[in-house]
Amino acid sequence: MYNILFYILCVLVSTGCITYLVLCIRFVYGFKHYKPVFSFKKRTVSVVIAARNEAKNLQDLLLCLLNQDYPSELFEVILADDDSEDETAEVANKYIEAGLNLHYLKITGRENVLSPKKKALEDAVYTAQGEIILSTDADCIVPTTWISSMVSLFTDDVSMVAGYSRTLLPDWKKASLVQKYEHLDYALSYIALAGCYTIGKSWACVGQNLAYRRSAFYDVGGFSKIKHLLSGDDVNLLQLMRNKGYKIIFNFSPSSFVYTQPIQSWKQLINKRSRWTSNMKYQLKFNPEFYFILFSLACLYWGGLIMLFFNYKLALFILAYRIIIENIIFNFSRSRFGITKEIMKFYPVWLIIQSFFLVFTMILGQFNIFVWHGKRPNNKRNNNANRNL
Repeated sequence: MYNILFYILCVLVSTGCITYLVLCIRFVYGFKHYKPVFSFKKRTVSVVIAARNEAKNLQDLLLCLLNQDYPSELFEVILADDDSEDETAEVANKYIEAGLNLHYLKITGRENVLSPKKKALEDAVYTAQGEIILSTDADCIVPTTWISSMVSLFTDDVSMVAGYSRTLLPDWKKASLVQKYEHLDYALSYIALAGCYTIGKSWACVGQNLAYRRSAFYDVGGFSKIKHLLSGDDVNLLQLMRNKGYKIIFNFSPSSFVYTQPIQSWKQLINKRSRWTSNMKYQLKFNPEFYFILFSLACLYWGGLIMLFFNYKLALFILAYRIIIENIIFNFSRSRFGITKEIMKFYPVWLIIQSFFLVFTMILGQFNIFVWHGKRPNNKRNNNANRNL
């Protein structure tokens, strides 16, 4: 039995090693040959924001939107207030008076739906008048070139543009351990994510920096097919559009990069990543190829750890293999995402934490152990709401 388990483990790890190597080779090739095509056509834009008790953060975001270099007559901002209990309405009125073309929507009835954010975003899109929907989160900071940069990639055949988001750390040295880990993990994950786009594979995105045609949103039925899922308003919407044959690309320009607020504790980060990984089980239906990639990489990460109990020399070889492959692709592309040499010095710490953290949060995610906007995906109330939907 021991030998059988060992051979099975070797096969699984080998699958992960081969997949990792093939992907990295394709990524390097893709980054070298990627040439974006730009459009100079000015399109109408609706920036949609779902917010709940984000009055403090909204101040910075709305100020950024007020100072965009895109023609003010061509874009509107729709703020979907998810029944906030703070001064969100007052902040919105302040910027309306300042001249921002902002429409404030008060969304109620969040207790009657499984995913309040999806409802808020959907109501905002249905109110929107722009050809292009541009979404971000209330706790984000966008550059003044954000709208113009994202819109510039909408050639006639493009229906969705995914963008880069990173945590805001003004002083790397003063950042806490968990904030440094989150920042580097964000960046390295995006290198892999963006690498997929260079070879024509649109597998994931984040709603903090995402643009799509309003007509495409209507065509896939909005969030109607994924409203039974508590999270995933971004990545699952992408999968719906991808399955419909819509062209989806990535924006590599720093003029489009968005900042988001860092988390403050390991508890918050575990909850966030468990929510993200909870969508993994749905990728088997939406995108079997992406699911296979995730499974193969999980075999490499988990298999390397389990191999310690069978053959520590082989386990160390697997770890060395992973480190070499990762550093080749990271060093080749890190400058595109603002990852400095100082930040990369944190890589050994990230590697140790990530090897265990990823496994832990993926397990929590598969059992829906997380909270989002005050709701849990596996409690009785949400199950009843799901049946009603």
